[in-house]
Amino acid sequence: MNHPDWPTLAEKAALYLYPRRCPFCGALLGRDAVQGTVCPACFAATDKRLVHLPPRLPETEHAFYALQTAVAAYYYSGEVRHAILACKRGGELWRARELADRMAVLIWGAMPPPAPGQRPAGMAPATMPRYHAIVPVPPREPLPGTAGMPLLLARRLGVLMQLPVMTPLYSTKPLQPQKGLTRAERLANKKDAYACRPGTDLTGKRVLLVDDIITTGATVSACALALLQAGAVEVTAAAVAATEELPKSTEKRK
Repeated sequence: MNHPDWPTLAEKAALYLYPRRCPFCGALLGRDAVQGTVCPACFAATDKRLVHLPPRLPETEHAFYALQTAVAAYYYSGEVRHAILACKRGGELWRARELADRMAVLIWGAMPPPAPGQRPAGMAPATMPRYHAIVPVPPREPLPGTAGMPLLLARRLGVLMQLPVMTPLYSTKPLQPQKGLTRAERLANKKDAYACRPGTDLTGKRVLLVDDIITTGATVSACALALLQAGAVEVTAAAVAATEELPKSTEKRK
């Protein structure tokens, strides 16, 4: 007997109540939506200028340690920056779902959804054997009753990849805002700043660590070290965007 796919049915029902919107400008998506998630104008603006090709982040631009690798879908600029800030500070949490779908397509090569409200395809464990669990970076200042953007991204990716989402990380000390700090100050601010809760056992697991933005790499590296100390054998960090200098030429993308 086949059991109903309740999560998929719930998504379809929610689509009628809350029509999908472009994560960058907030416009309602219609039949002309590109890859099922972006309005034509924003796709034209972001695809040639802001997609991070290749997704892997260069260590020359960041200060990574304890990570196997780090990847991002976009550069943190323009429409992408607006979307992330609107989700984080504006409370438009629905944008995280759409941005996670863009991560699936741009980072892991998932097949784009054919229409708004449908899922990217090709993200099942059989085609994604590298990870055993997904862990979000914990918020610096958590809001009671509100999921942070990394957790929302992780939950959506967990649905797409059919992987469990774990939340073992917590901050071990008060953290200064990273904005305005030098690279050395960012690394010092995050050093030994995270740990896994007692009883966390990640022995033998390959973990996908999810954040919204990777700047110097101090945060994801410190989180990765804590995950390794809890038994993980490999940690990959993934983000919506990375702060790097934009490529001077986009001819290769046209």
